[in-house]
Amino acid sequence: MTCFGAFESRGKSRERCDQPEHGEIQDGVVIKILILAGRLDRSYGDGALGTWLDRLEQRGLQIQVLCRASDLNSSDPRLIESSSLGNRWLRGRAIRHLRSAGRLQHPDMIHLIDGEMVELALALSQDHRLPYVQTVSTFAALERGLRISHRWCRRLIATNDDIAHAMPHDLGISAEHISVIPPGIVPLQKTDRAVGRREVPVIGAGGPPEETSGLMTFLDAAHILMESGYDVEFVLATHSGRQAELRRRAKQLQIGERVTVGDYSILGAQFWNALDVYCQPAVVASAGHAVGRALAHGVPTIATNVRGLRTWIESGTNGLIVSPGEAPAIATAIIFLIDHPDEARRLTDNGLATLQTQFNPEDEANRLAALYERELTS
Repeated sequence: MTCFGAFESRGKSRERCDQPEHGEIQDGVVIKILILAGRLDRSYGDGALGTWLDRLEQRGLQIQVLCRASDLNSSDPRLIESSSLGNRWLRGRAIRHLRSAGRLQHPDMIHLIDGEMVELALALSQDHRLPYVQTVSTFAALERGLRISHRWCRRLIATNDDIAHAMPHDLGISAEHISVIPPGIVPLQKTDRAVGRREVPVIGAGGPPEETSGLMTFLDAAHILMESGYDVEFVLATHSGRQAELRRRAKQLQIGERVTVGDYSILGAQFWNALDVYCQPAVVASAGHAVGRALAHGVPTIATNVRGLRTWIESGTNGLIVSPGEAPAIATAIIFLIDHPDEARRLTDNGLATLQTQFNPEDEANRLAALYERELTS
C-alpha cells in the first residue's frame, strides 16, 4: 500500500538543505551509511561511483552500497552486488548470508536511492530499528507514489527544485520534510570539441520508452534536417521495449540508414564523445539526468521547455530550450548549433560553469554528510 502524508512528528521542524551545513556529531565519530540501489548502470560513469564514495568518506562517513545488479566494471569492496535482492522471497536469506560472511556492516542509517529497493529498506528499518532517508530523483516516482515508513523515514531528498515543489501537491507531504540536494557532477577537462569537427555531425537523443520521451518527435526533426540537405547521423538511446518501434518509424521517414537505436547502456563515455549535439526532447516533466552528463562532456545541448529540464538549461546561456512536441523547433535548434560552432562552444563553456556552481560534487557531499548527521542527532 502506498503511504502518503505527514511523517511521524519528532518534535522539530525540518529545514531545506539548499546550502552546506556543519554537522553536529563530534570529530572522530564514524557514521555508517548503507546505500540501497537497484541496478547501477553505466550512467554512473567509469570510476564515478568510487570517487563519490571517497568524497563521502572524507567527511567521516563509512559507506557501503548494496545493489541488485551492476553494469559497472568495479572491484570496489564498498559495492556489494546480490541478484537475490531482486526476489522478495530470497532477500532475507541474502542479507543474512552477507552478514554472516562479514561483508555487510550494521549501519547507523540507510539511504535509499532507488525505489526498486523500497521493500528492503522498509524491512531493514523495521526489523533493526534503523532510520532511513530516501532520494526522489524522477517525476515518474511521484506518479507511482512512494511507500514510506512513517516511523523510520526521516527525510526525502529531491534532486532538484521542480521535484521538491511537486512533492507536496502530488504526495501530500509537507515541504518541511523535504531537502533539495542537486547531484554532484564532475565535468571533464576541457577539450577541443567543436560542433562540425567531423565531416558528418552526429546528433544524439535519449529518453524512456514511453511516448512522453519525445523520441518520435525527434525522429520527425531528423527527417526535417535530412530534407533540408544536412548530412548528419543520429543516435537514440532508450530501453529495449521501444527500440523496434523507433527503427520502424525511421524507415517510414526514409532515414533508417542514418539512425542508430541502442539501449540506455550505451550512455557511457563513448556515446558522449561521439556526439556533436545532444537533444532531450521530453514532452512532459523529466529529471534530465542525461542533460547533466551532456553538459559534463561538453556536448552542446537542446532541451524542451518542461519541468525538470529547465533546472539544467537556461536558454541562450548554457544550451537551447525549445517547445515540447514541436519537431520544426528541434530541427531549427540543431541547425543553429551546426551552423554556429562558435556559439555552440560558448554554450558548452557556460554549461561546464553551471555544473561547477549548481551541481558541485563537493557541495553535494557536504550536504549529504550534514543531513545524515543532523537526522541522527535530532
